[in-house]
Amino acid sequence: MTNHLPYELITFDCYGTLIDWQTGIQRAIQKAAAAHGLKPDARLVERYIQTEMAIERGGYKKYRDIQALAMKSLFEEIGASLSEKQARALSDSLPRWKPFPEAARVLRALKRAGYRLAVLSNADDLPLRKSVARIGVRFDKLVTAEQVRSYKPRTKHWERVLAATKVPKQRVLHVAASLNHDIIPAKTLGLACAWINRDGRKPFFGARPNHVFADLTPLITLLTPPKKTRRRRRKQA
Repeated sequence: MTNHLPYELITFDCYGTLIDWQTGIQRAIQKAAAAHGLKPDARLVERYIQTEMAIERGGYKKYRDIQALAMKSLFEEIGASLSEKQARALSDSLPRWKPFPEAARVLRALKRAGYRLAVLSNADDLPLRKSVARIGVRFDKLVTAEQVRSYKPRTKHWERVLAATKVPKQRVLHVAASLNHDIIPAKTLGLACAWINRDGRKPFFGARPNHVFADLTPLITLLTPPKKTRRRRRKQA
């Protein structure tokens, strides 16, 4: 029974929330830049994210194809032409990206407390399964862009998980690092949200997360009931 818990289902974005995607993207960009004798600007990671999101708005393609197009477009902006192999190096590296240090510990604590856990990701099925295996925690549901033929911030991921689990919206908490991809659309659906703000950014207009944390660790205190302490009976003399 989970009636004693504030929620029944906790949904997570994966890359940026559970998995360190900024480091993964940065390394792929650095490797491609080095092959062309370029020194990448630190802002290229953010520019890549913006480019990827713009391509996603154009209609459904496999995520690995979107990543390749985004890499090619990014490097064209700085005067380099990537080969197909170089453009796909980022998507090839995705399953090897590392989870954040606290991710497995927090997820296991939530599982022990009785929560159902789901991942809603813009990734393809196979890379996401490999990433989840790296985390080492079993999720009750994985919803990908490949399954719903749509990318967040469109709402089909949430519609799929709500239909599949039959959990009422008021019993769902969505946890994510991206305001654009996750927090704003989840709030428009009426879901409570926890924003994992690892970089100390300021929320912009339209983003109203219920909770803001620097990492996943505070979810344990927020979502798990305190342990009851047993009183020791005094031995009678």
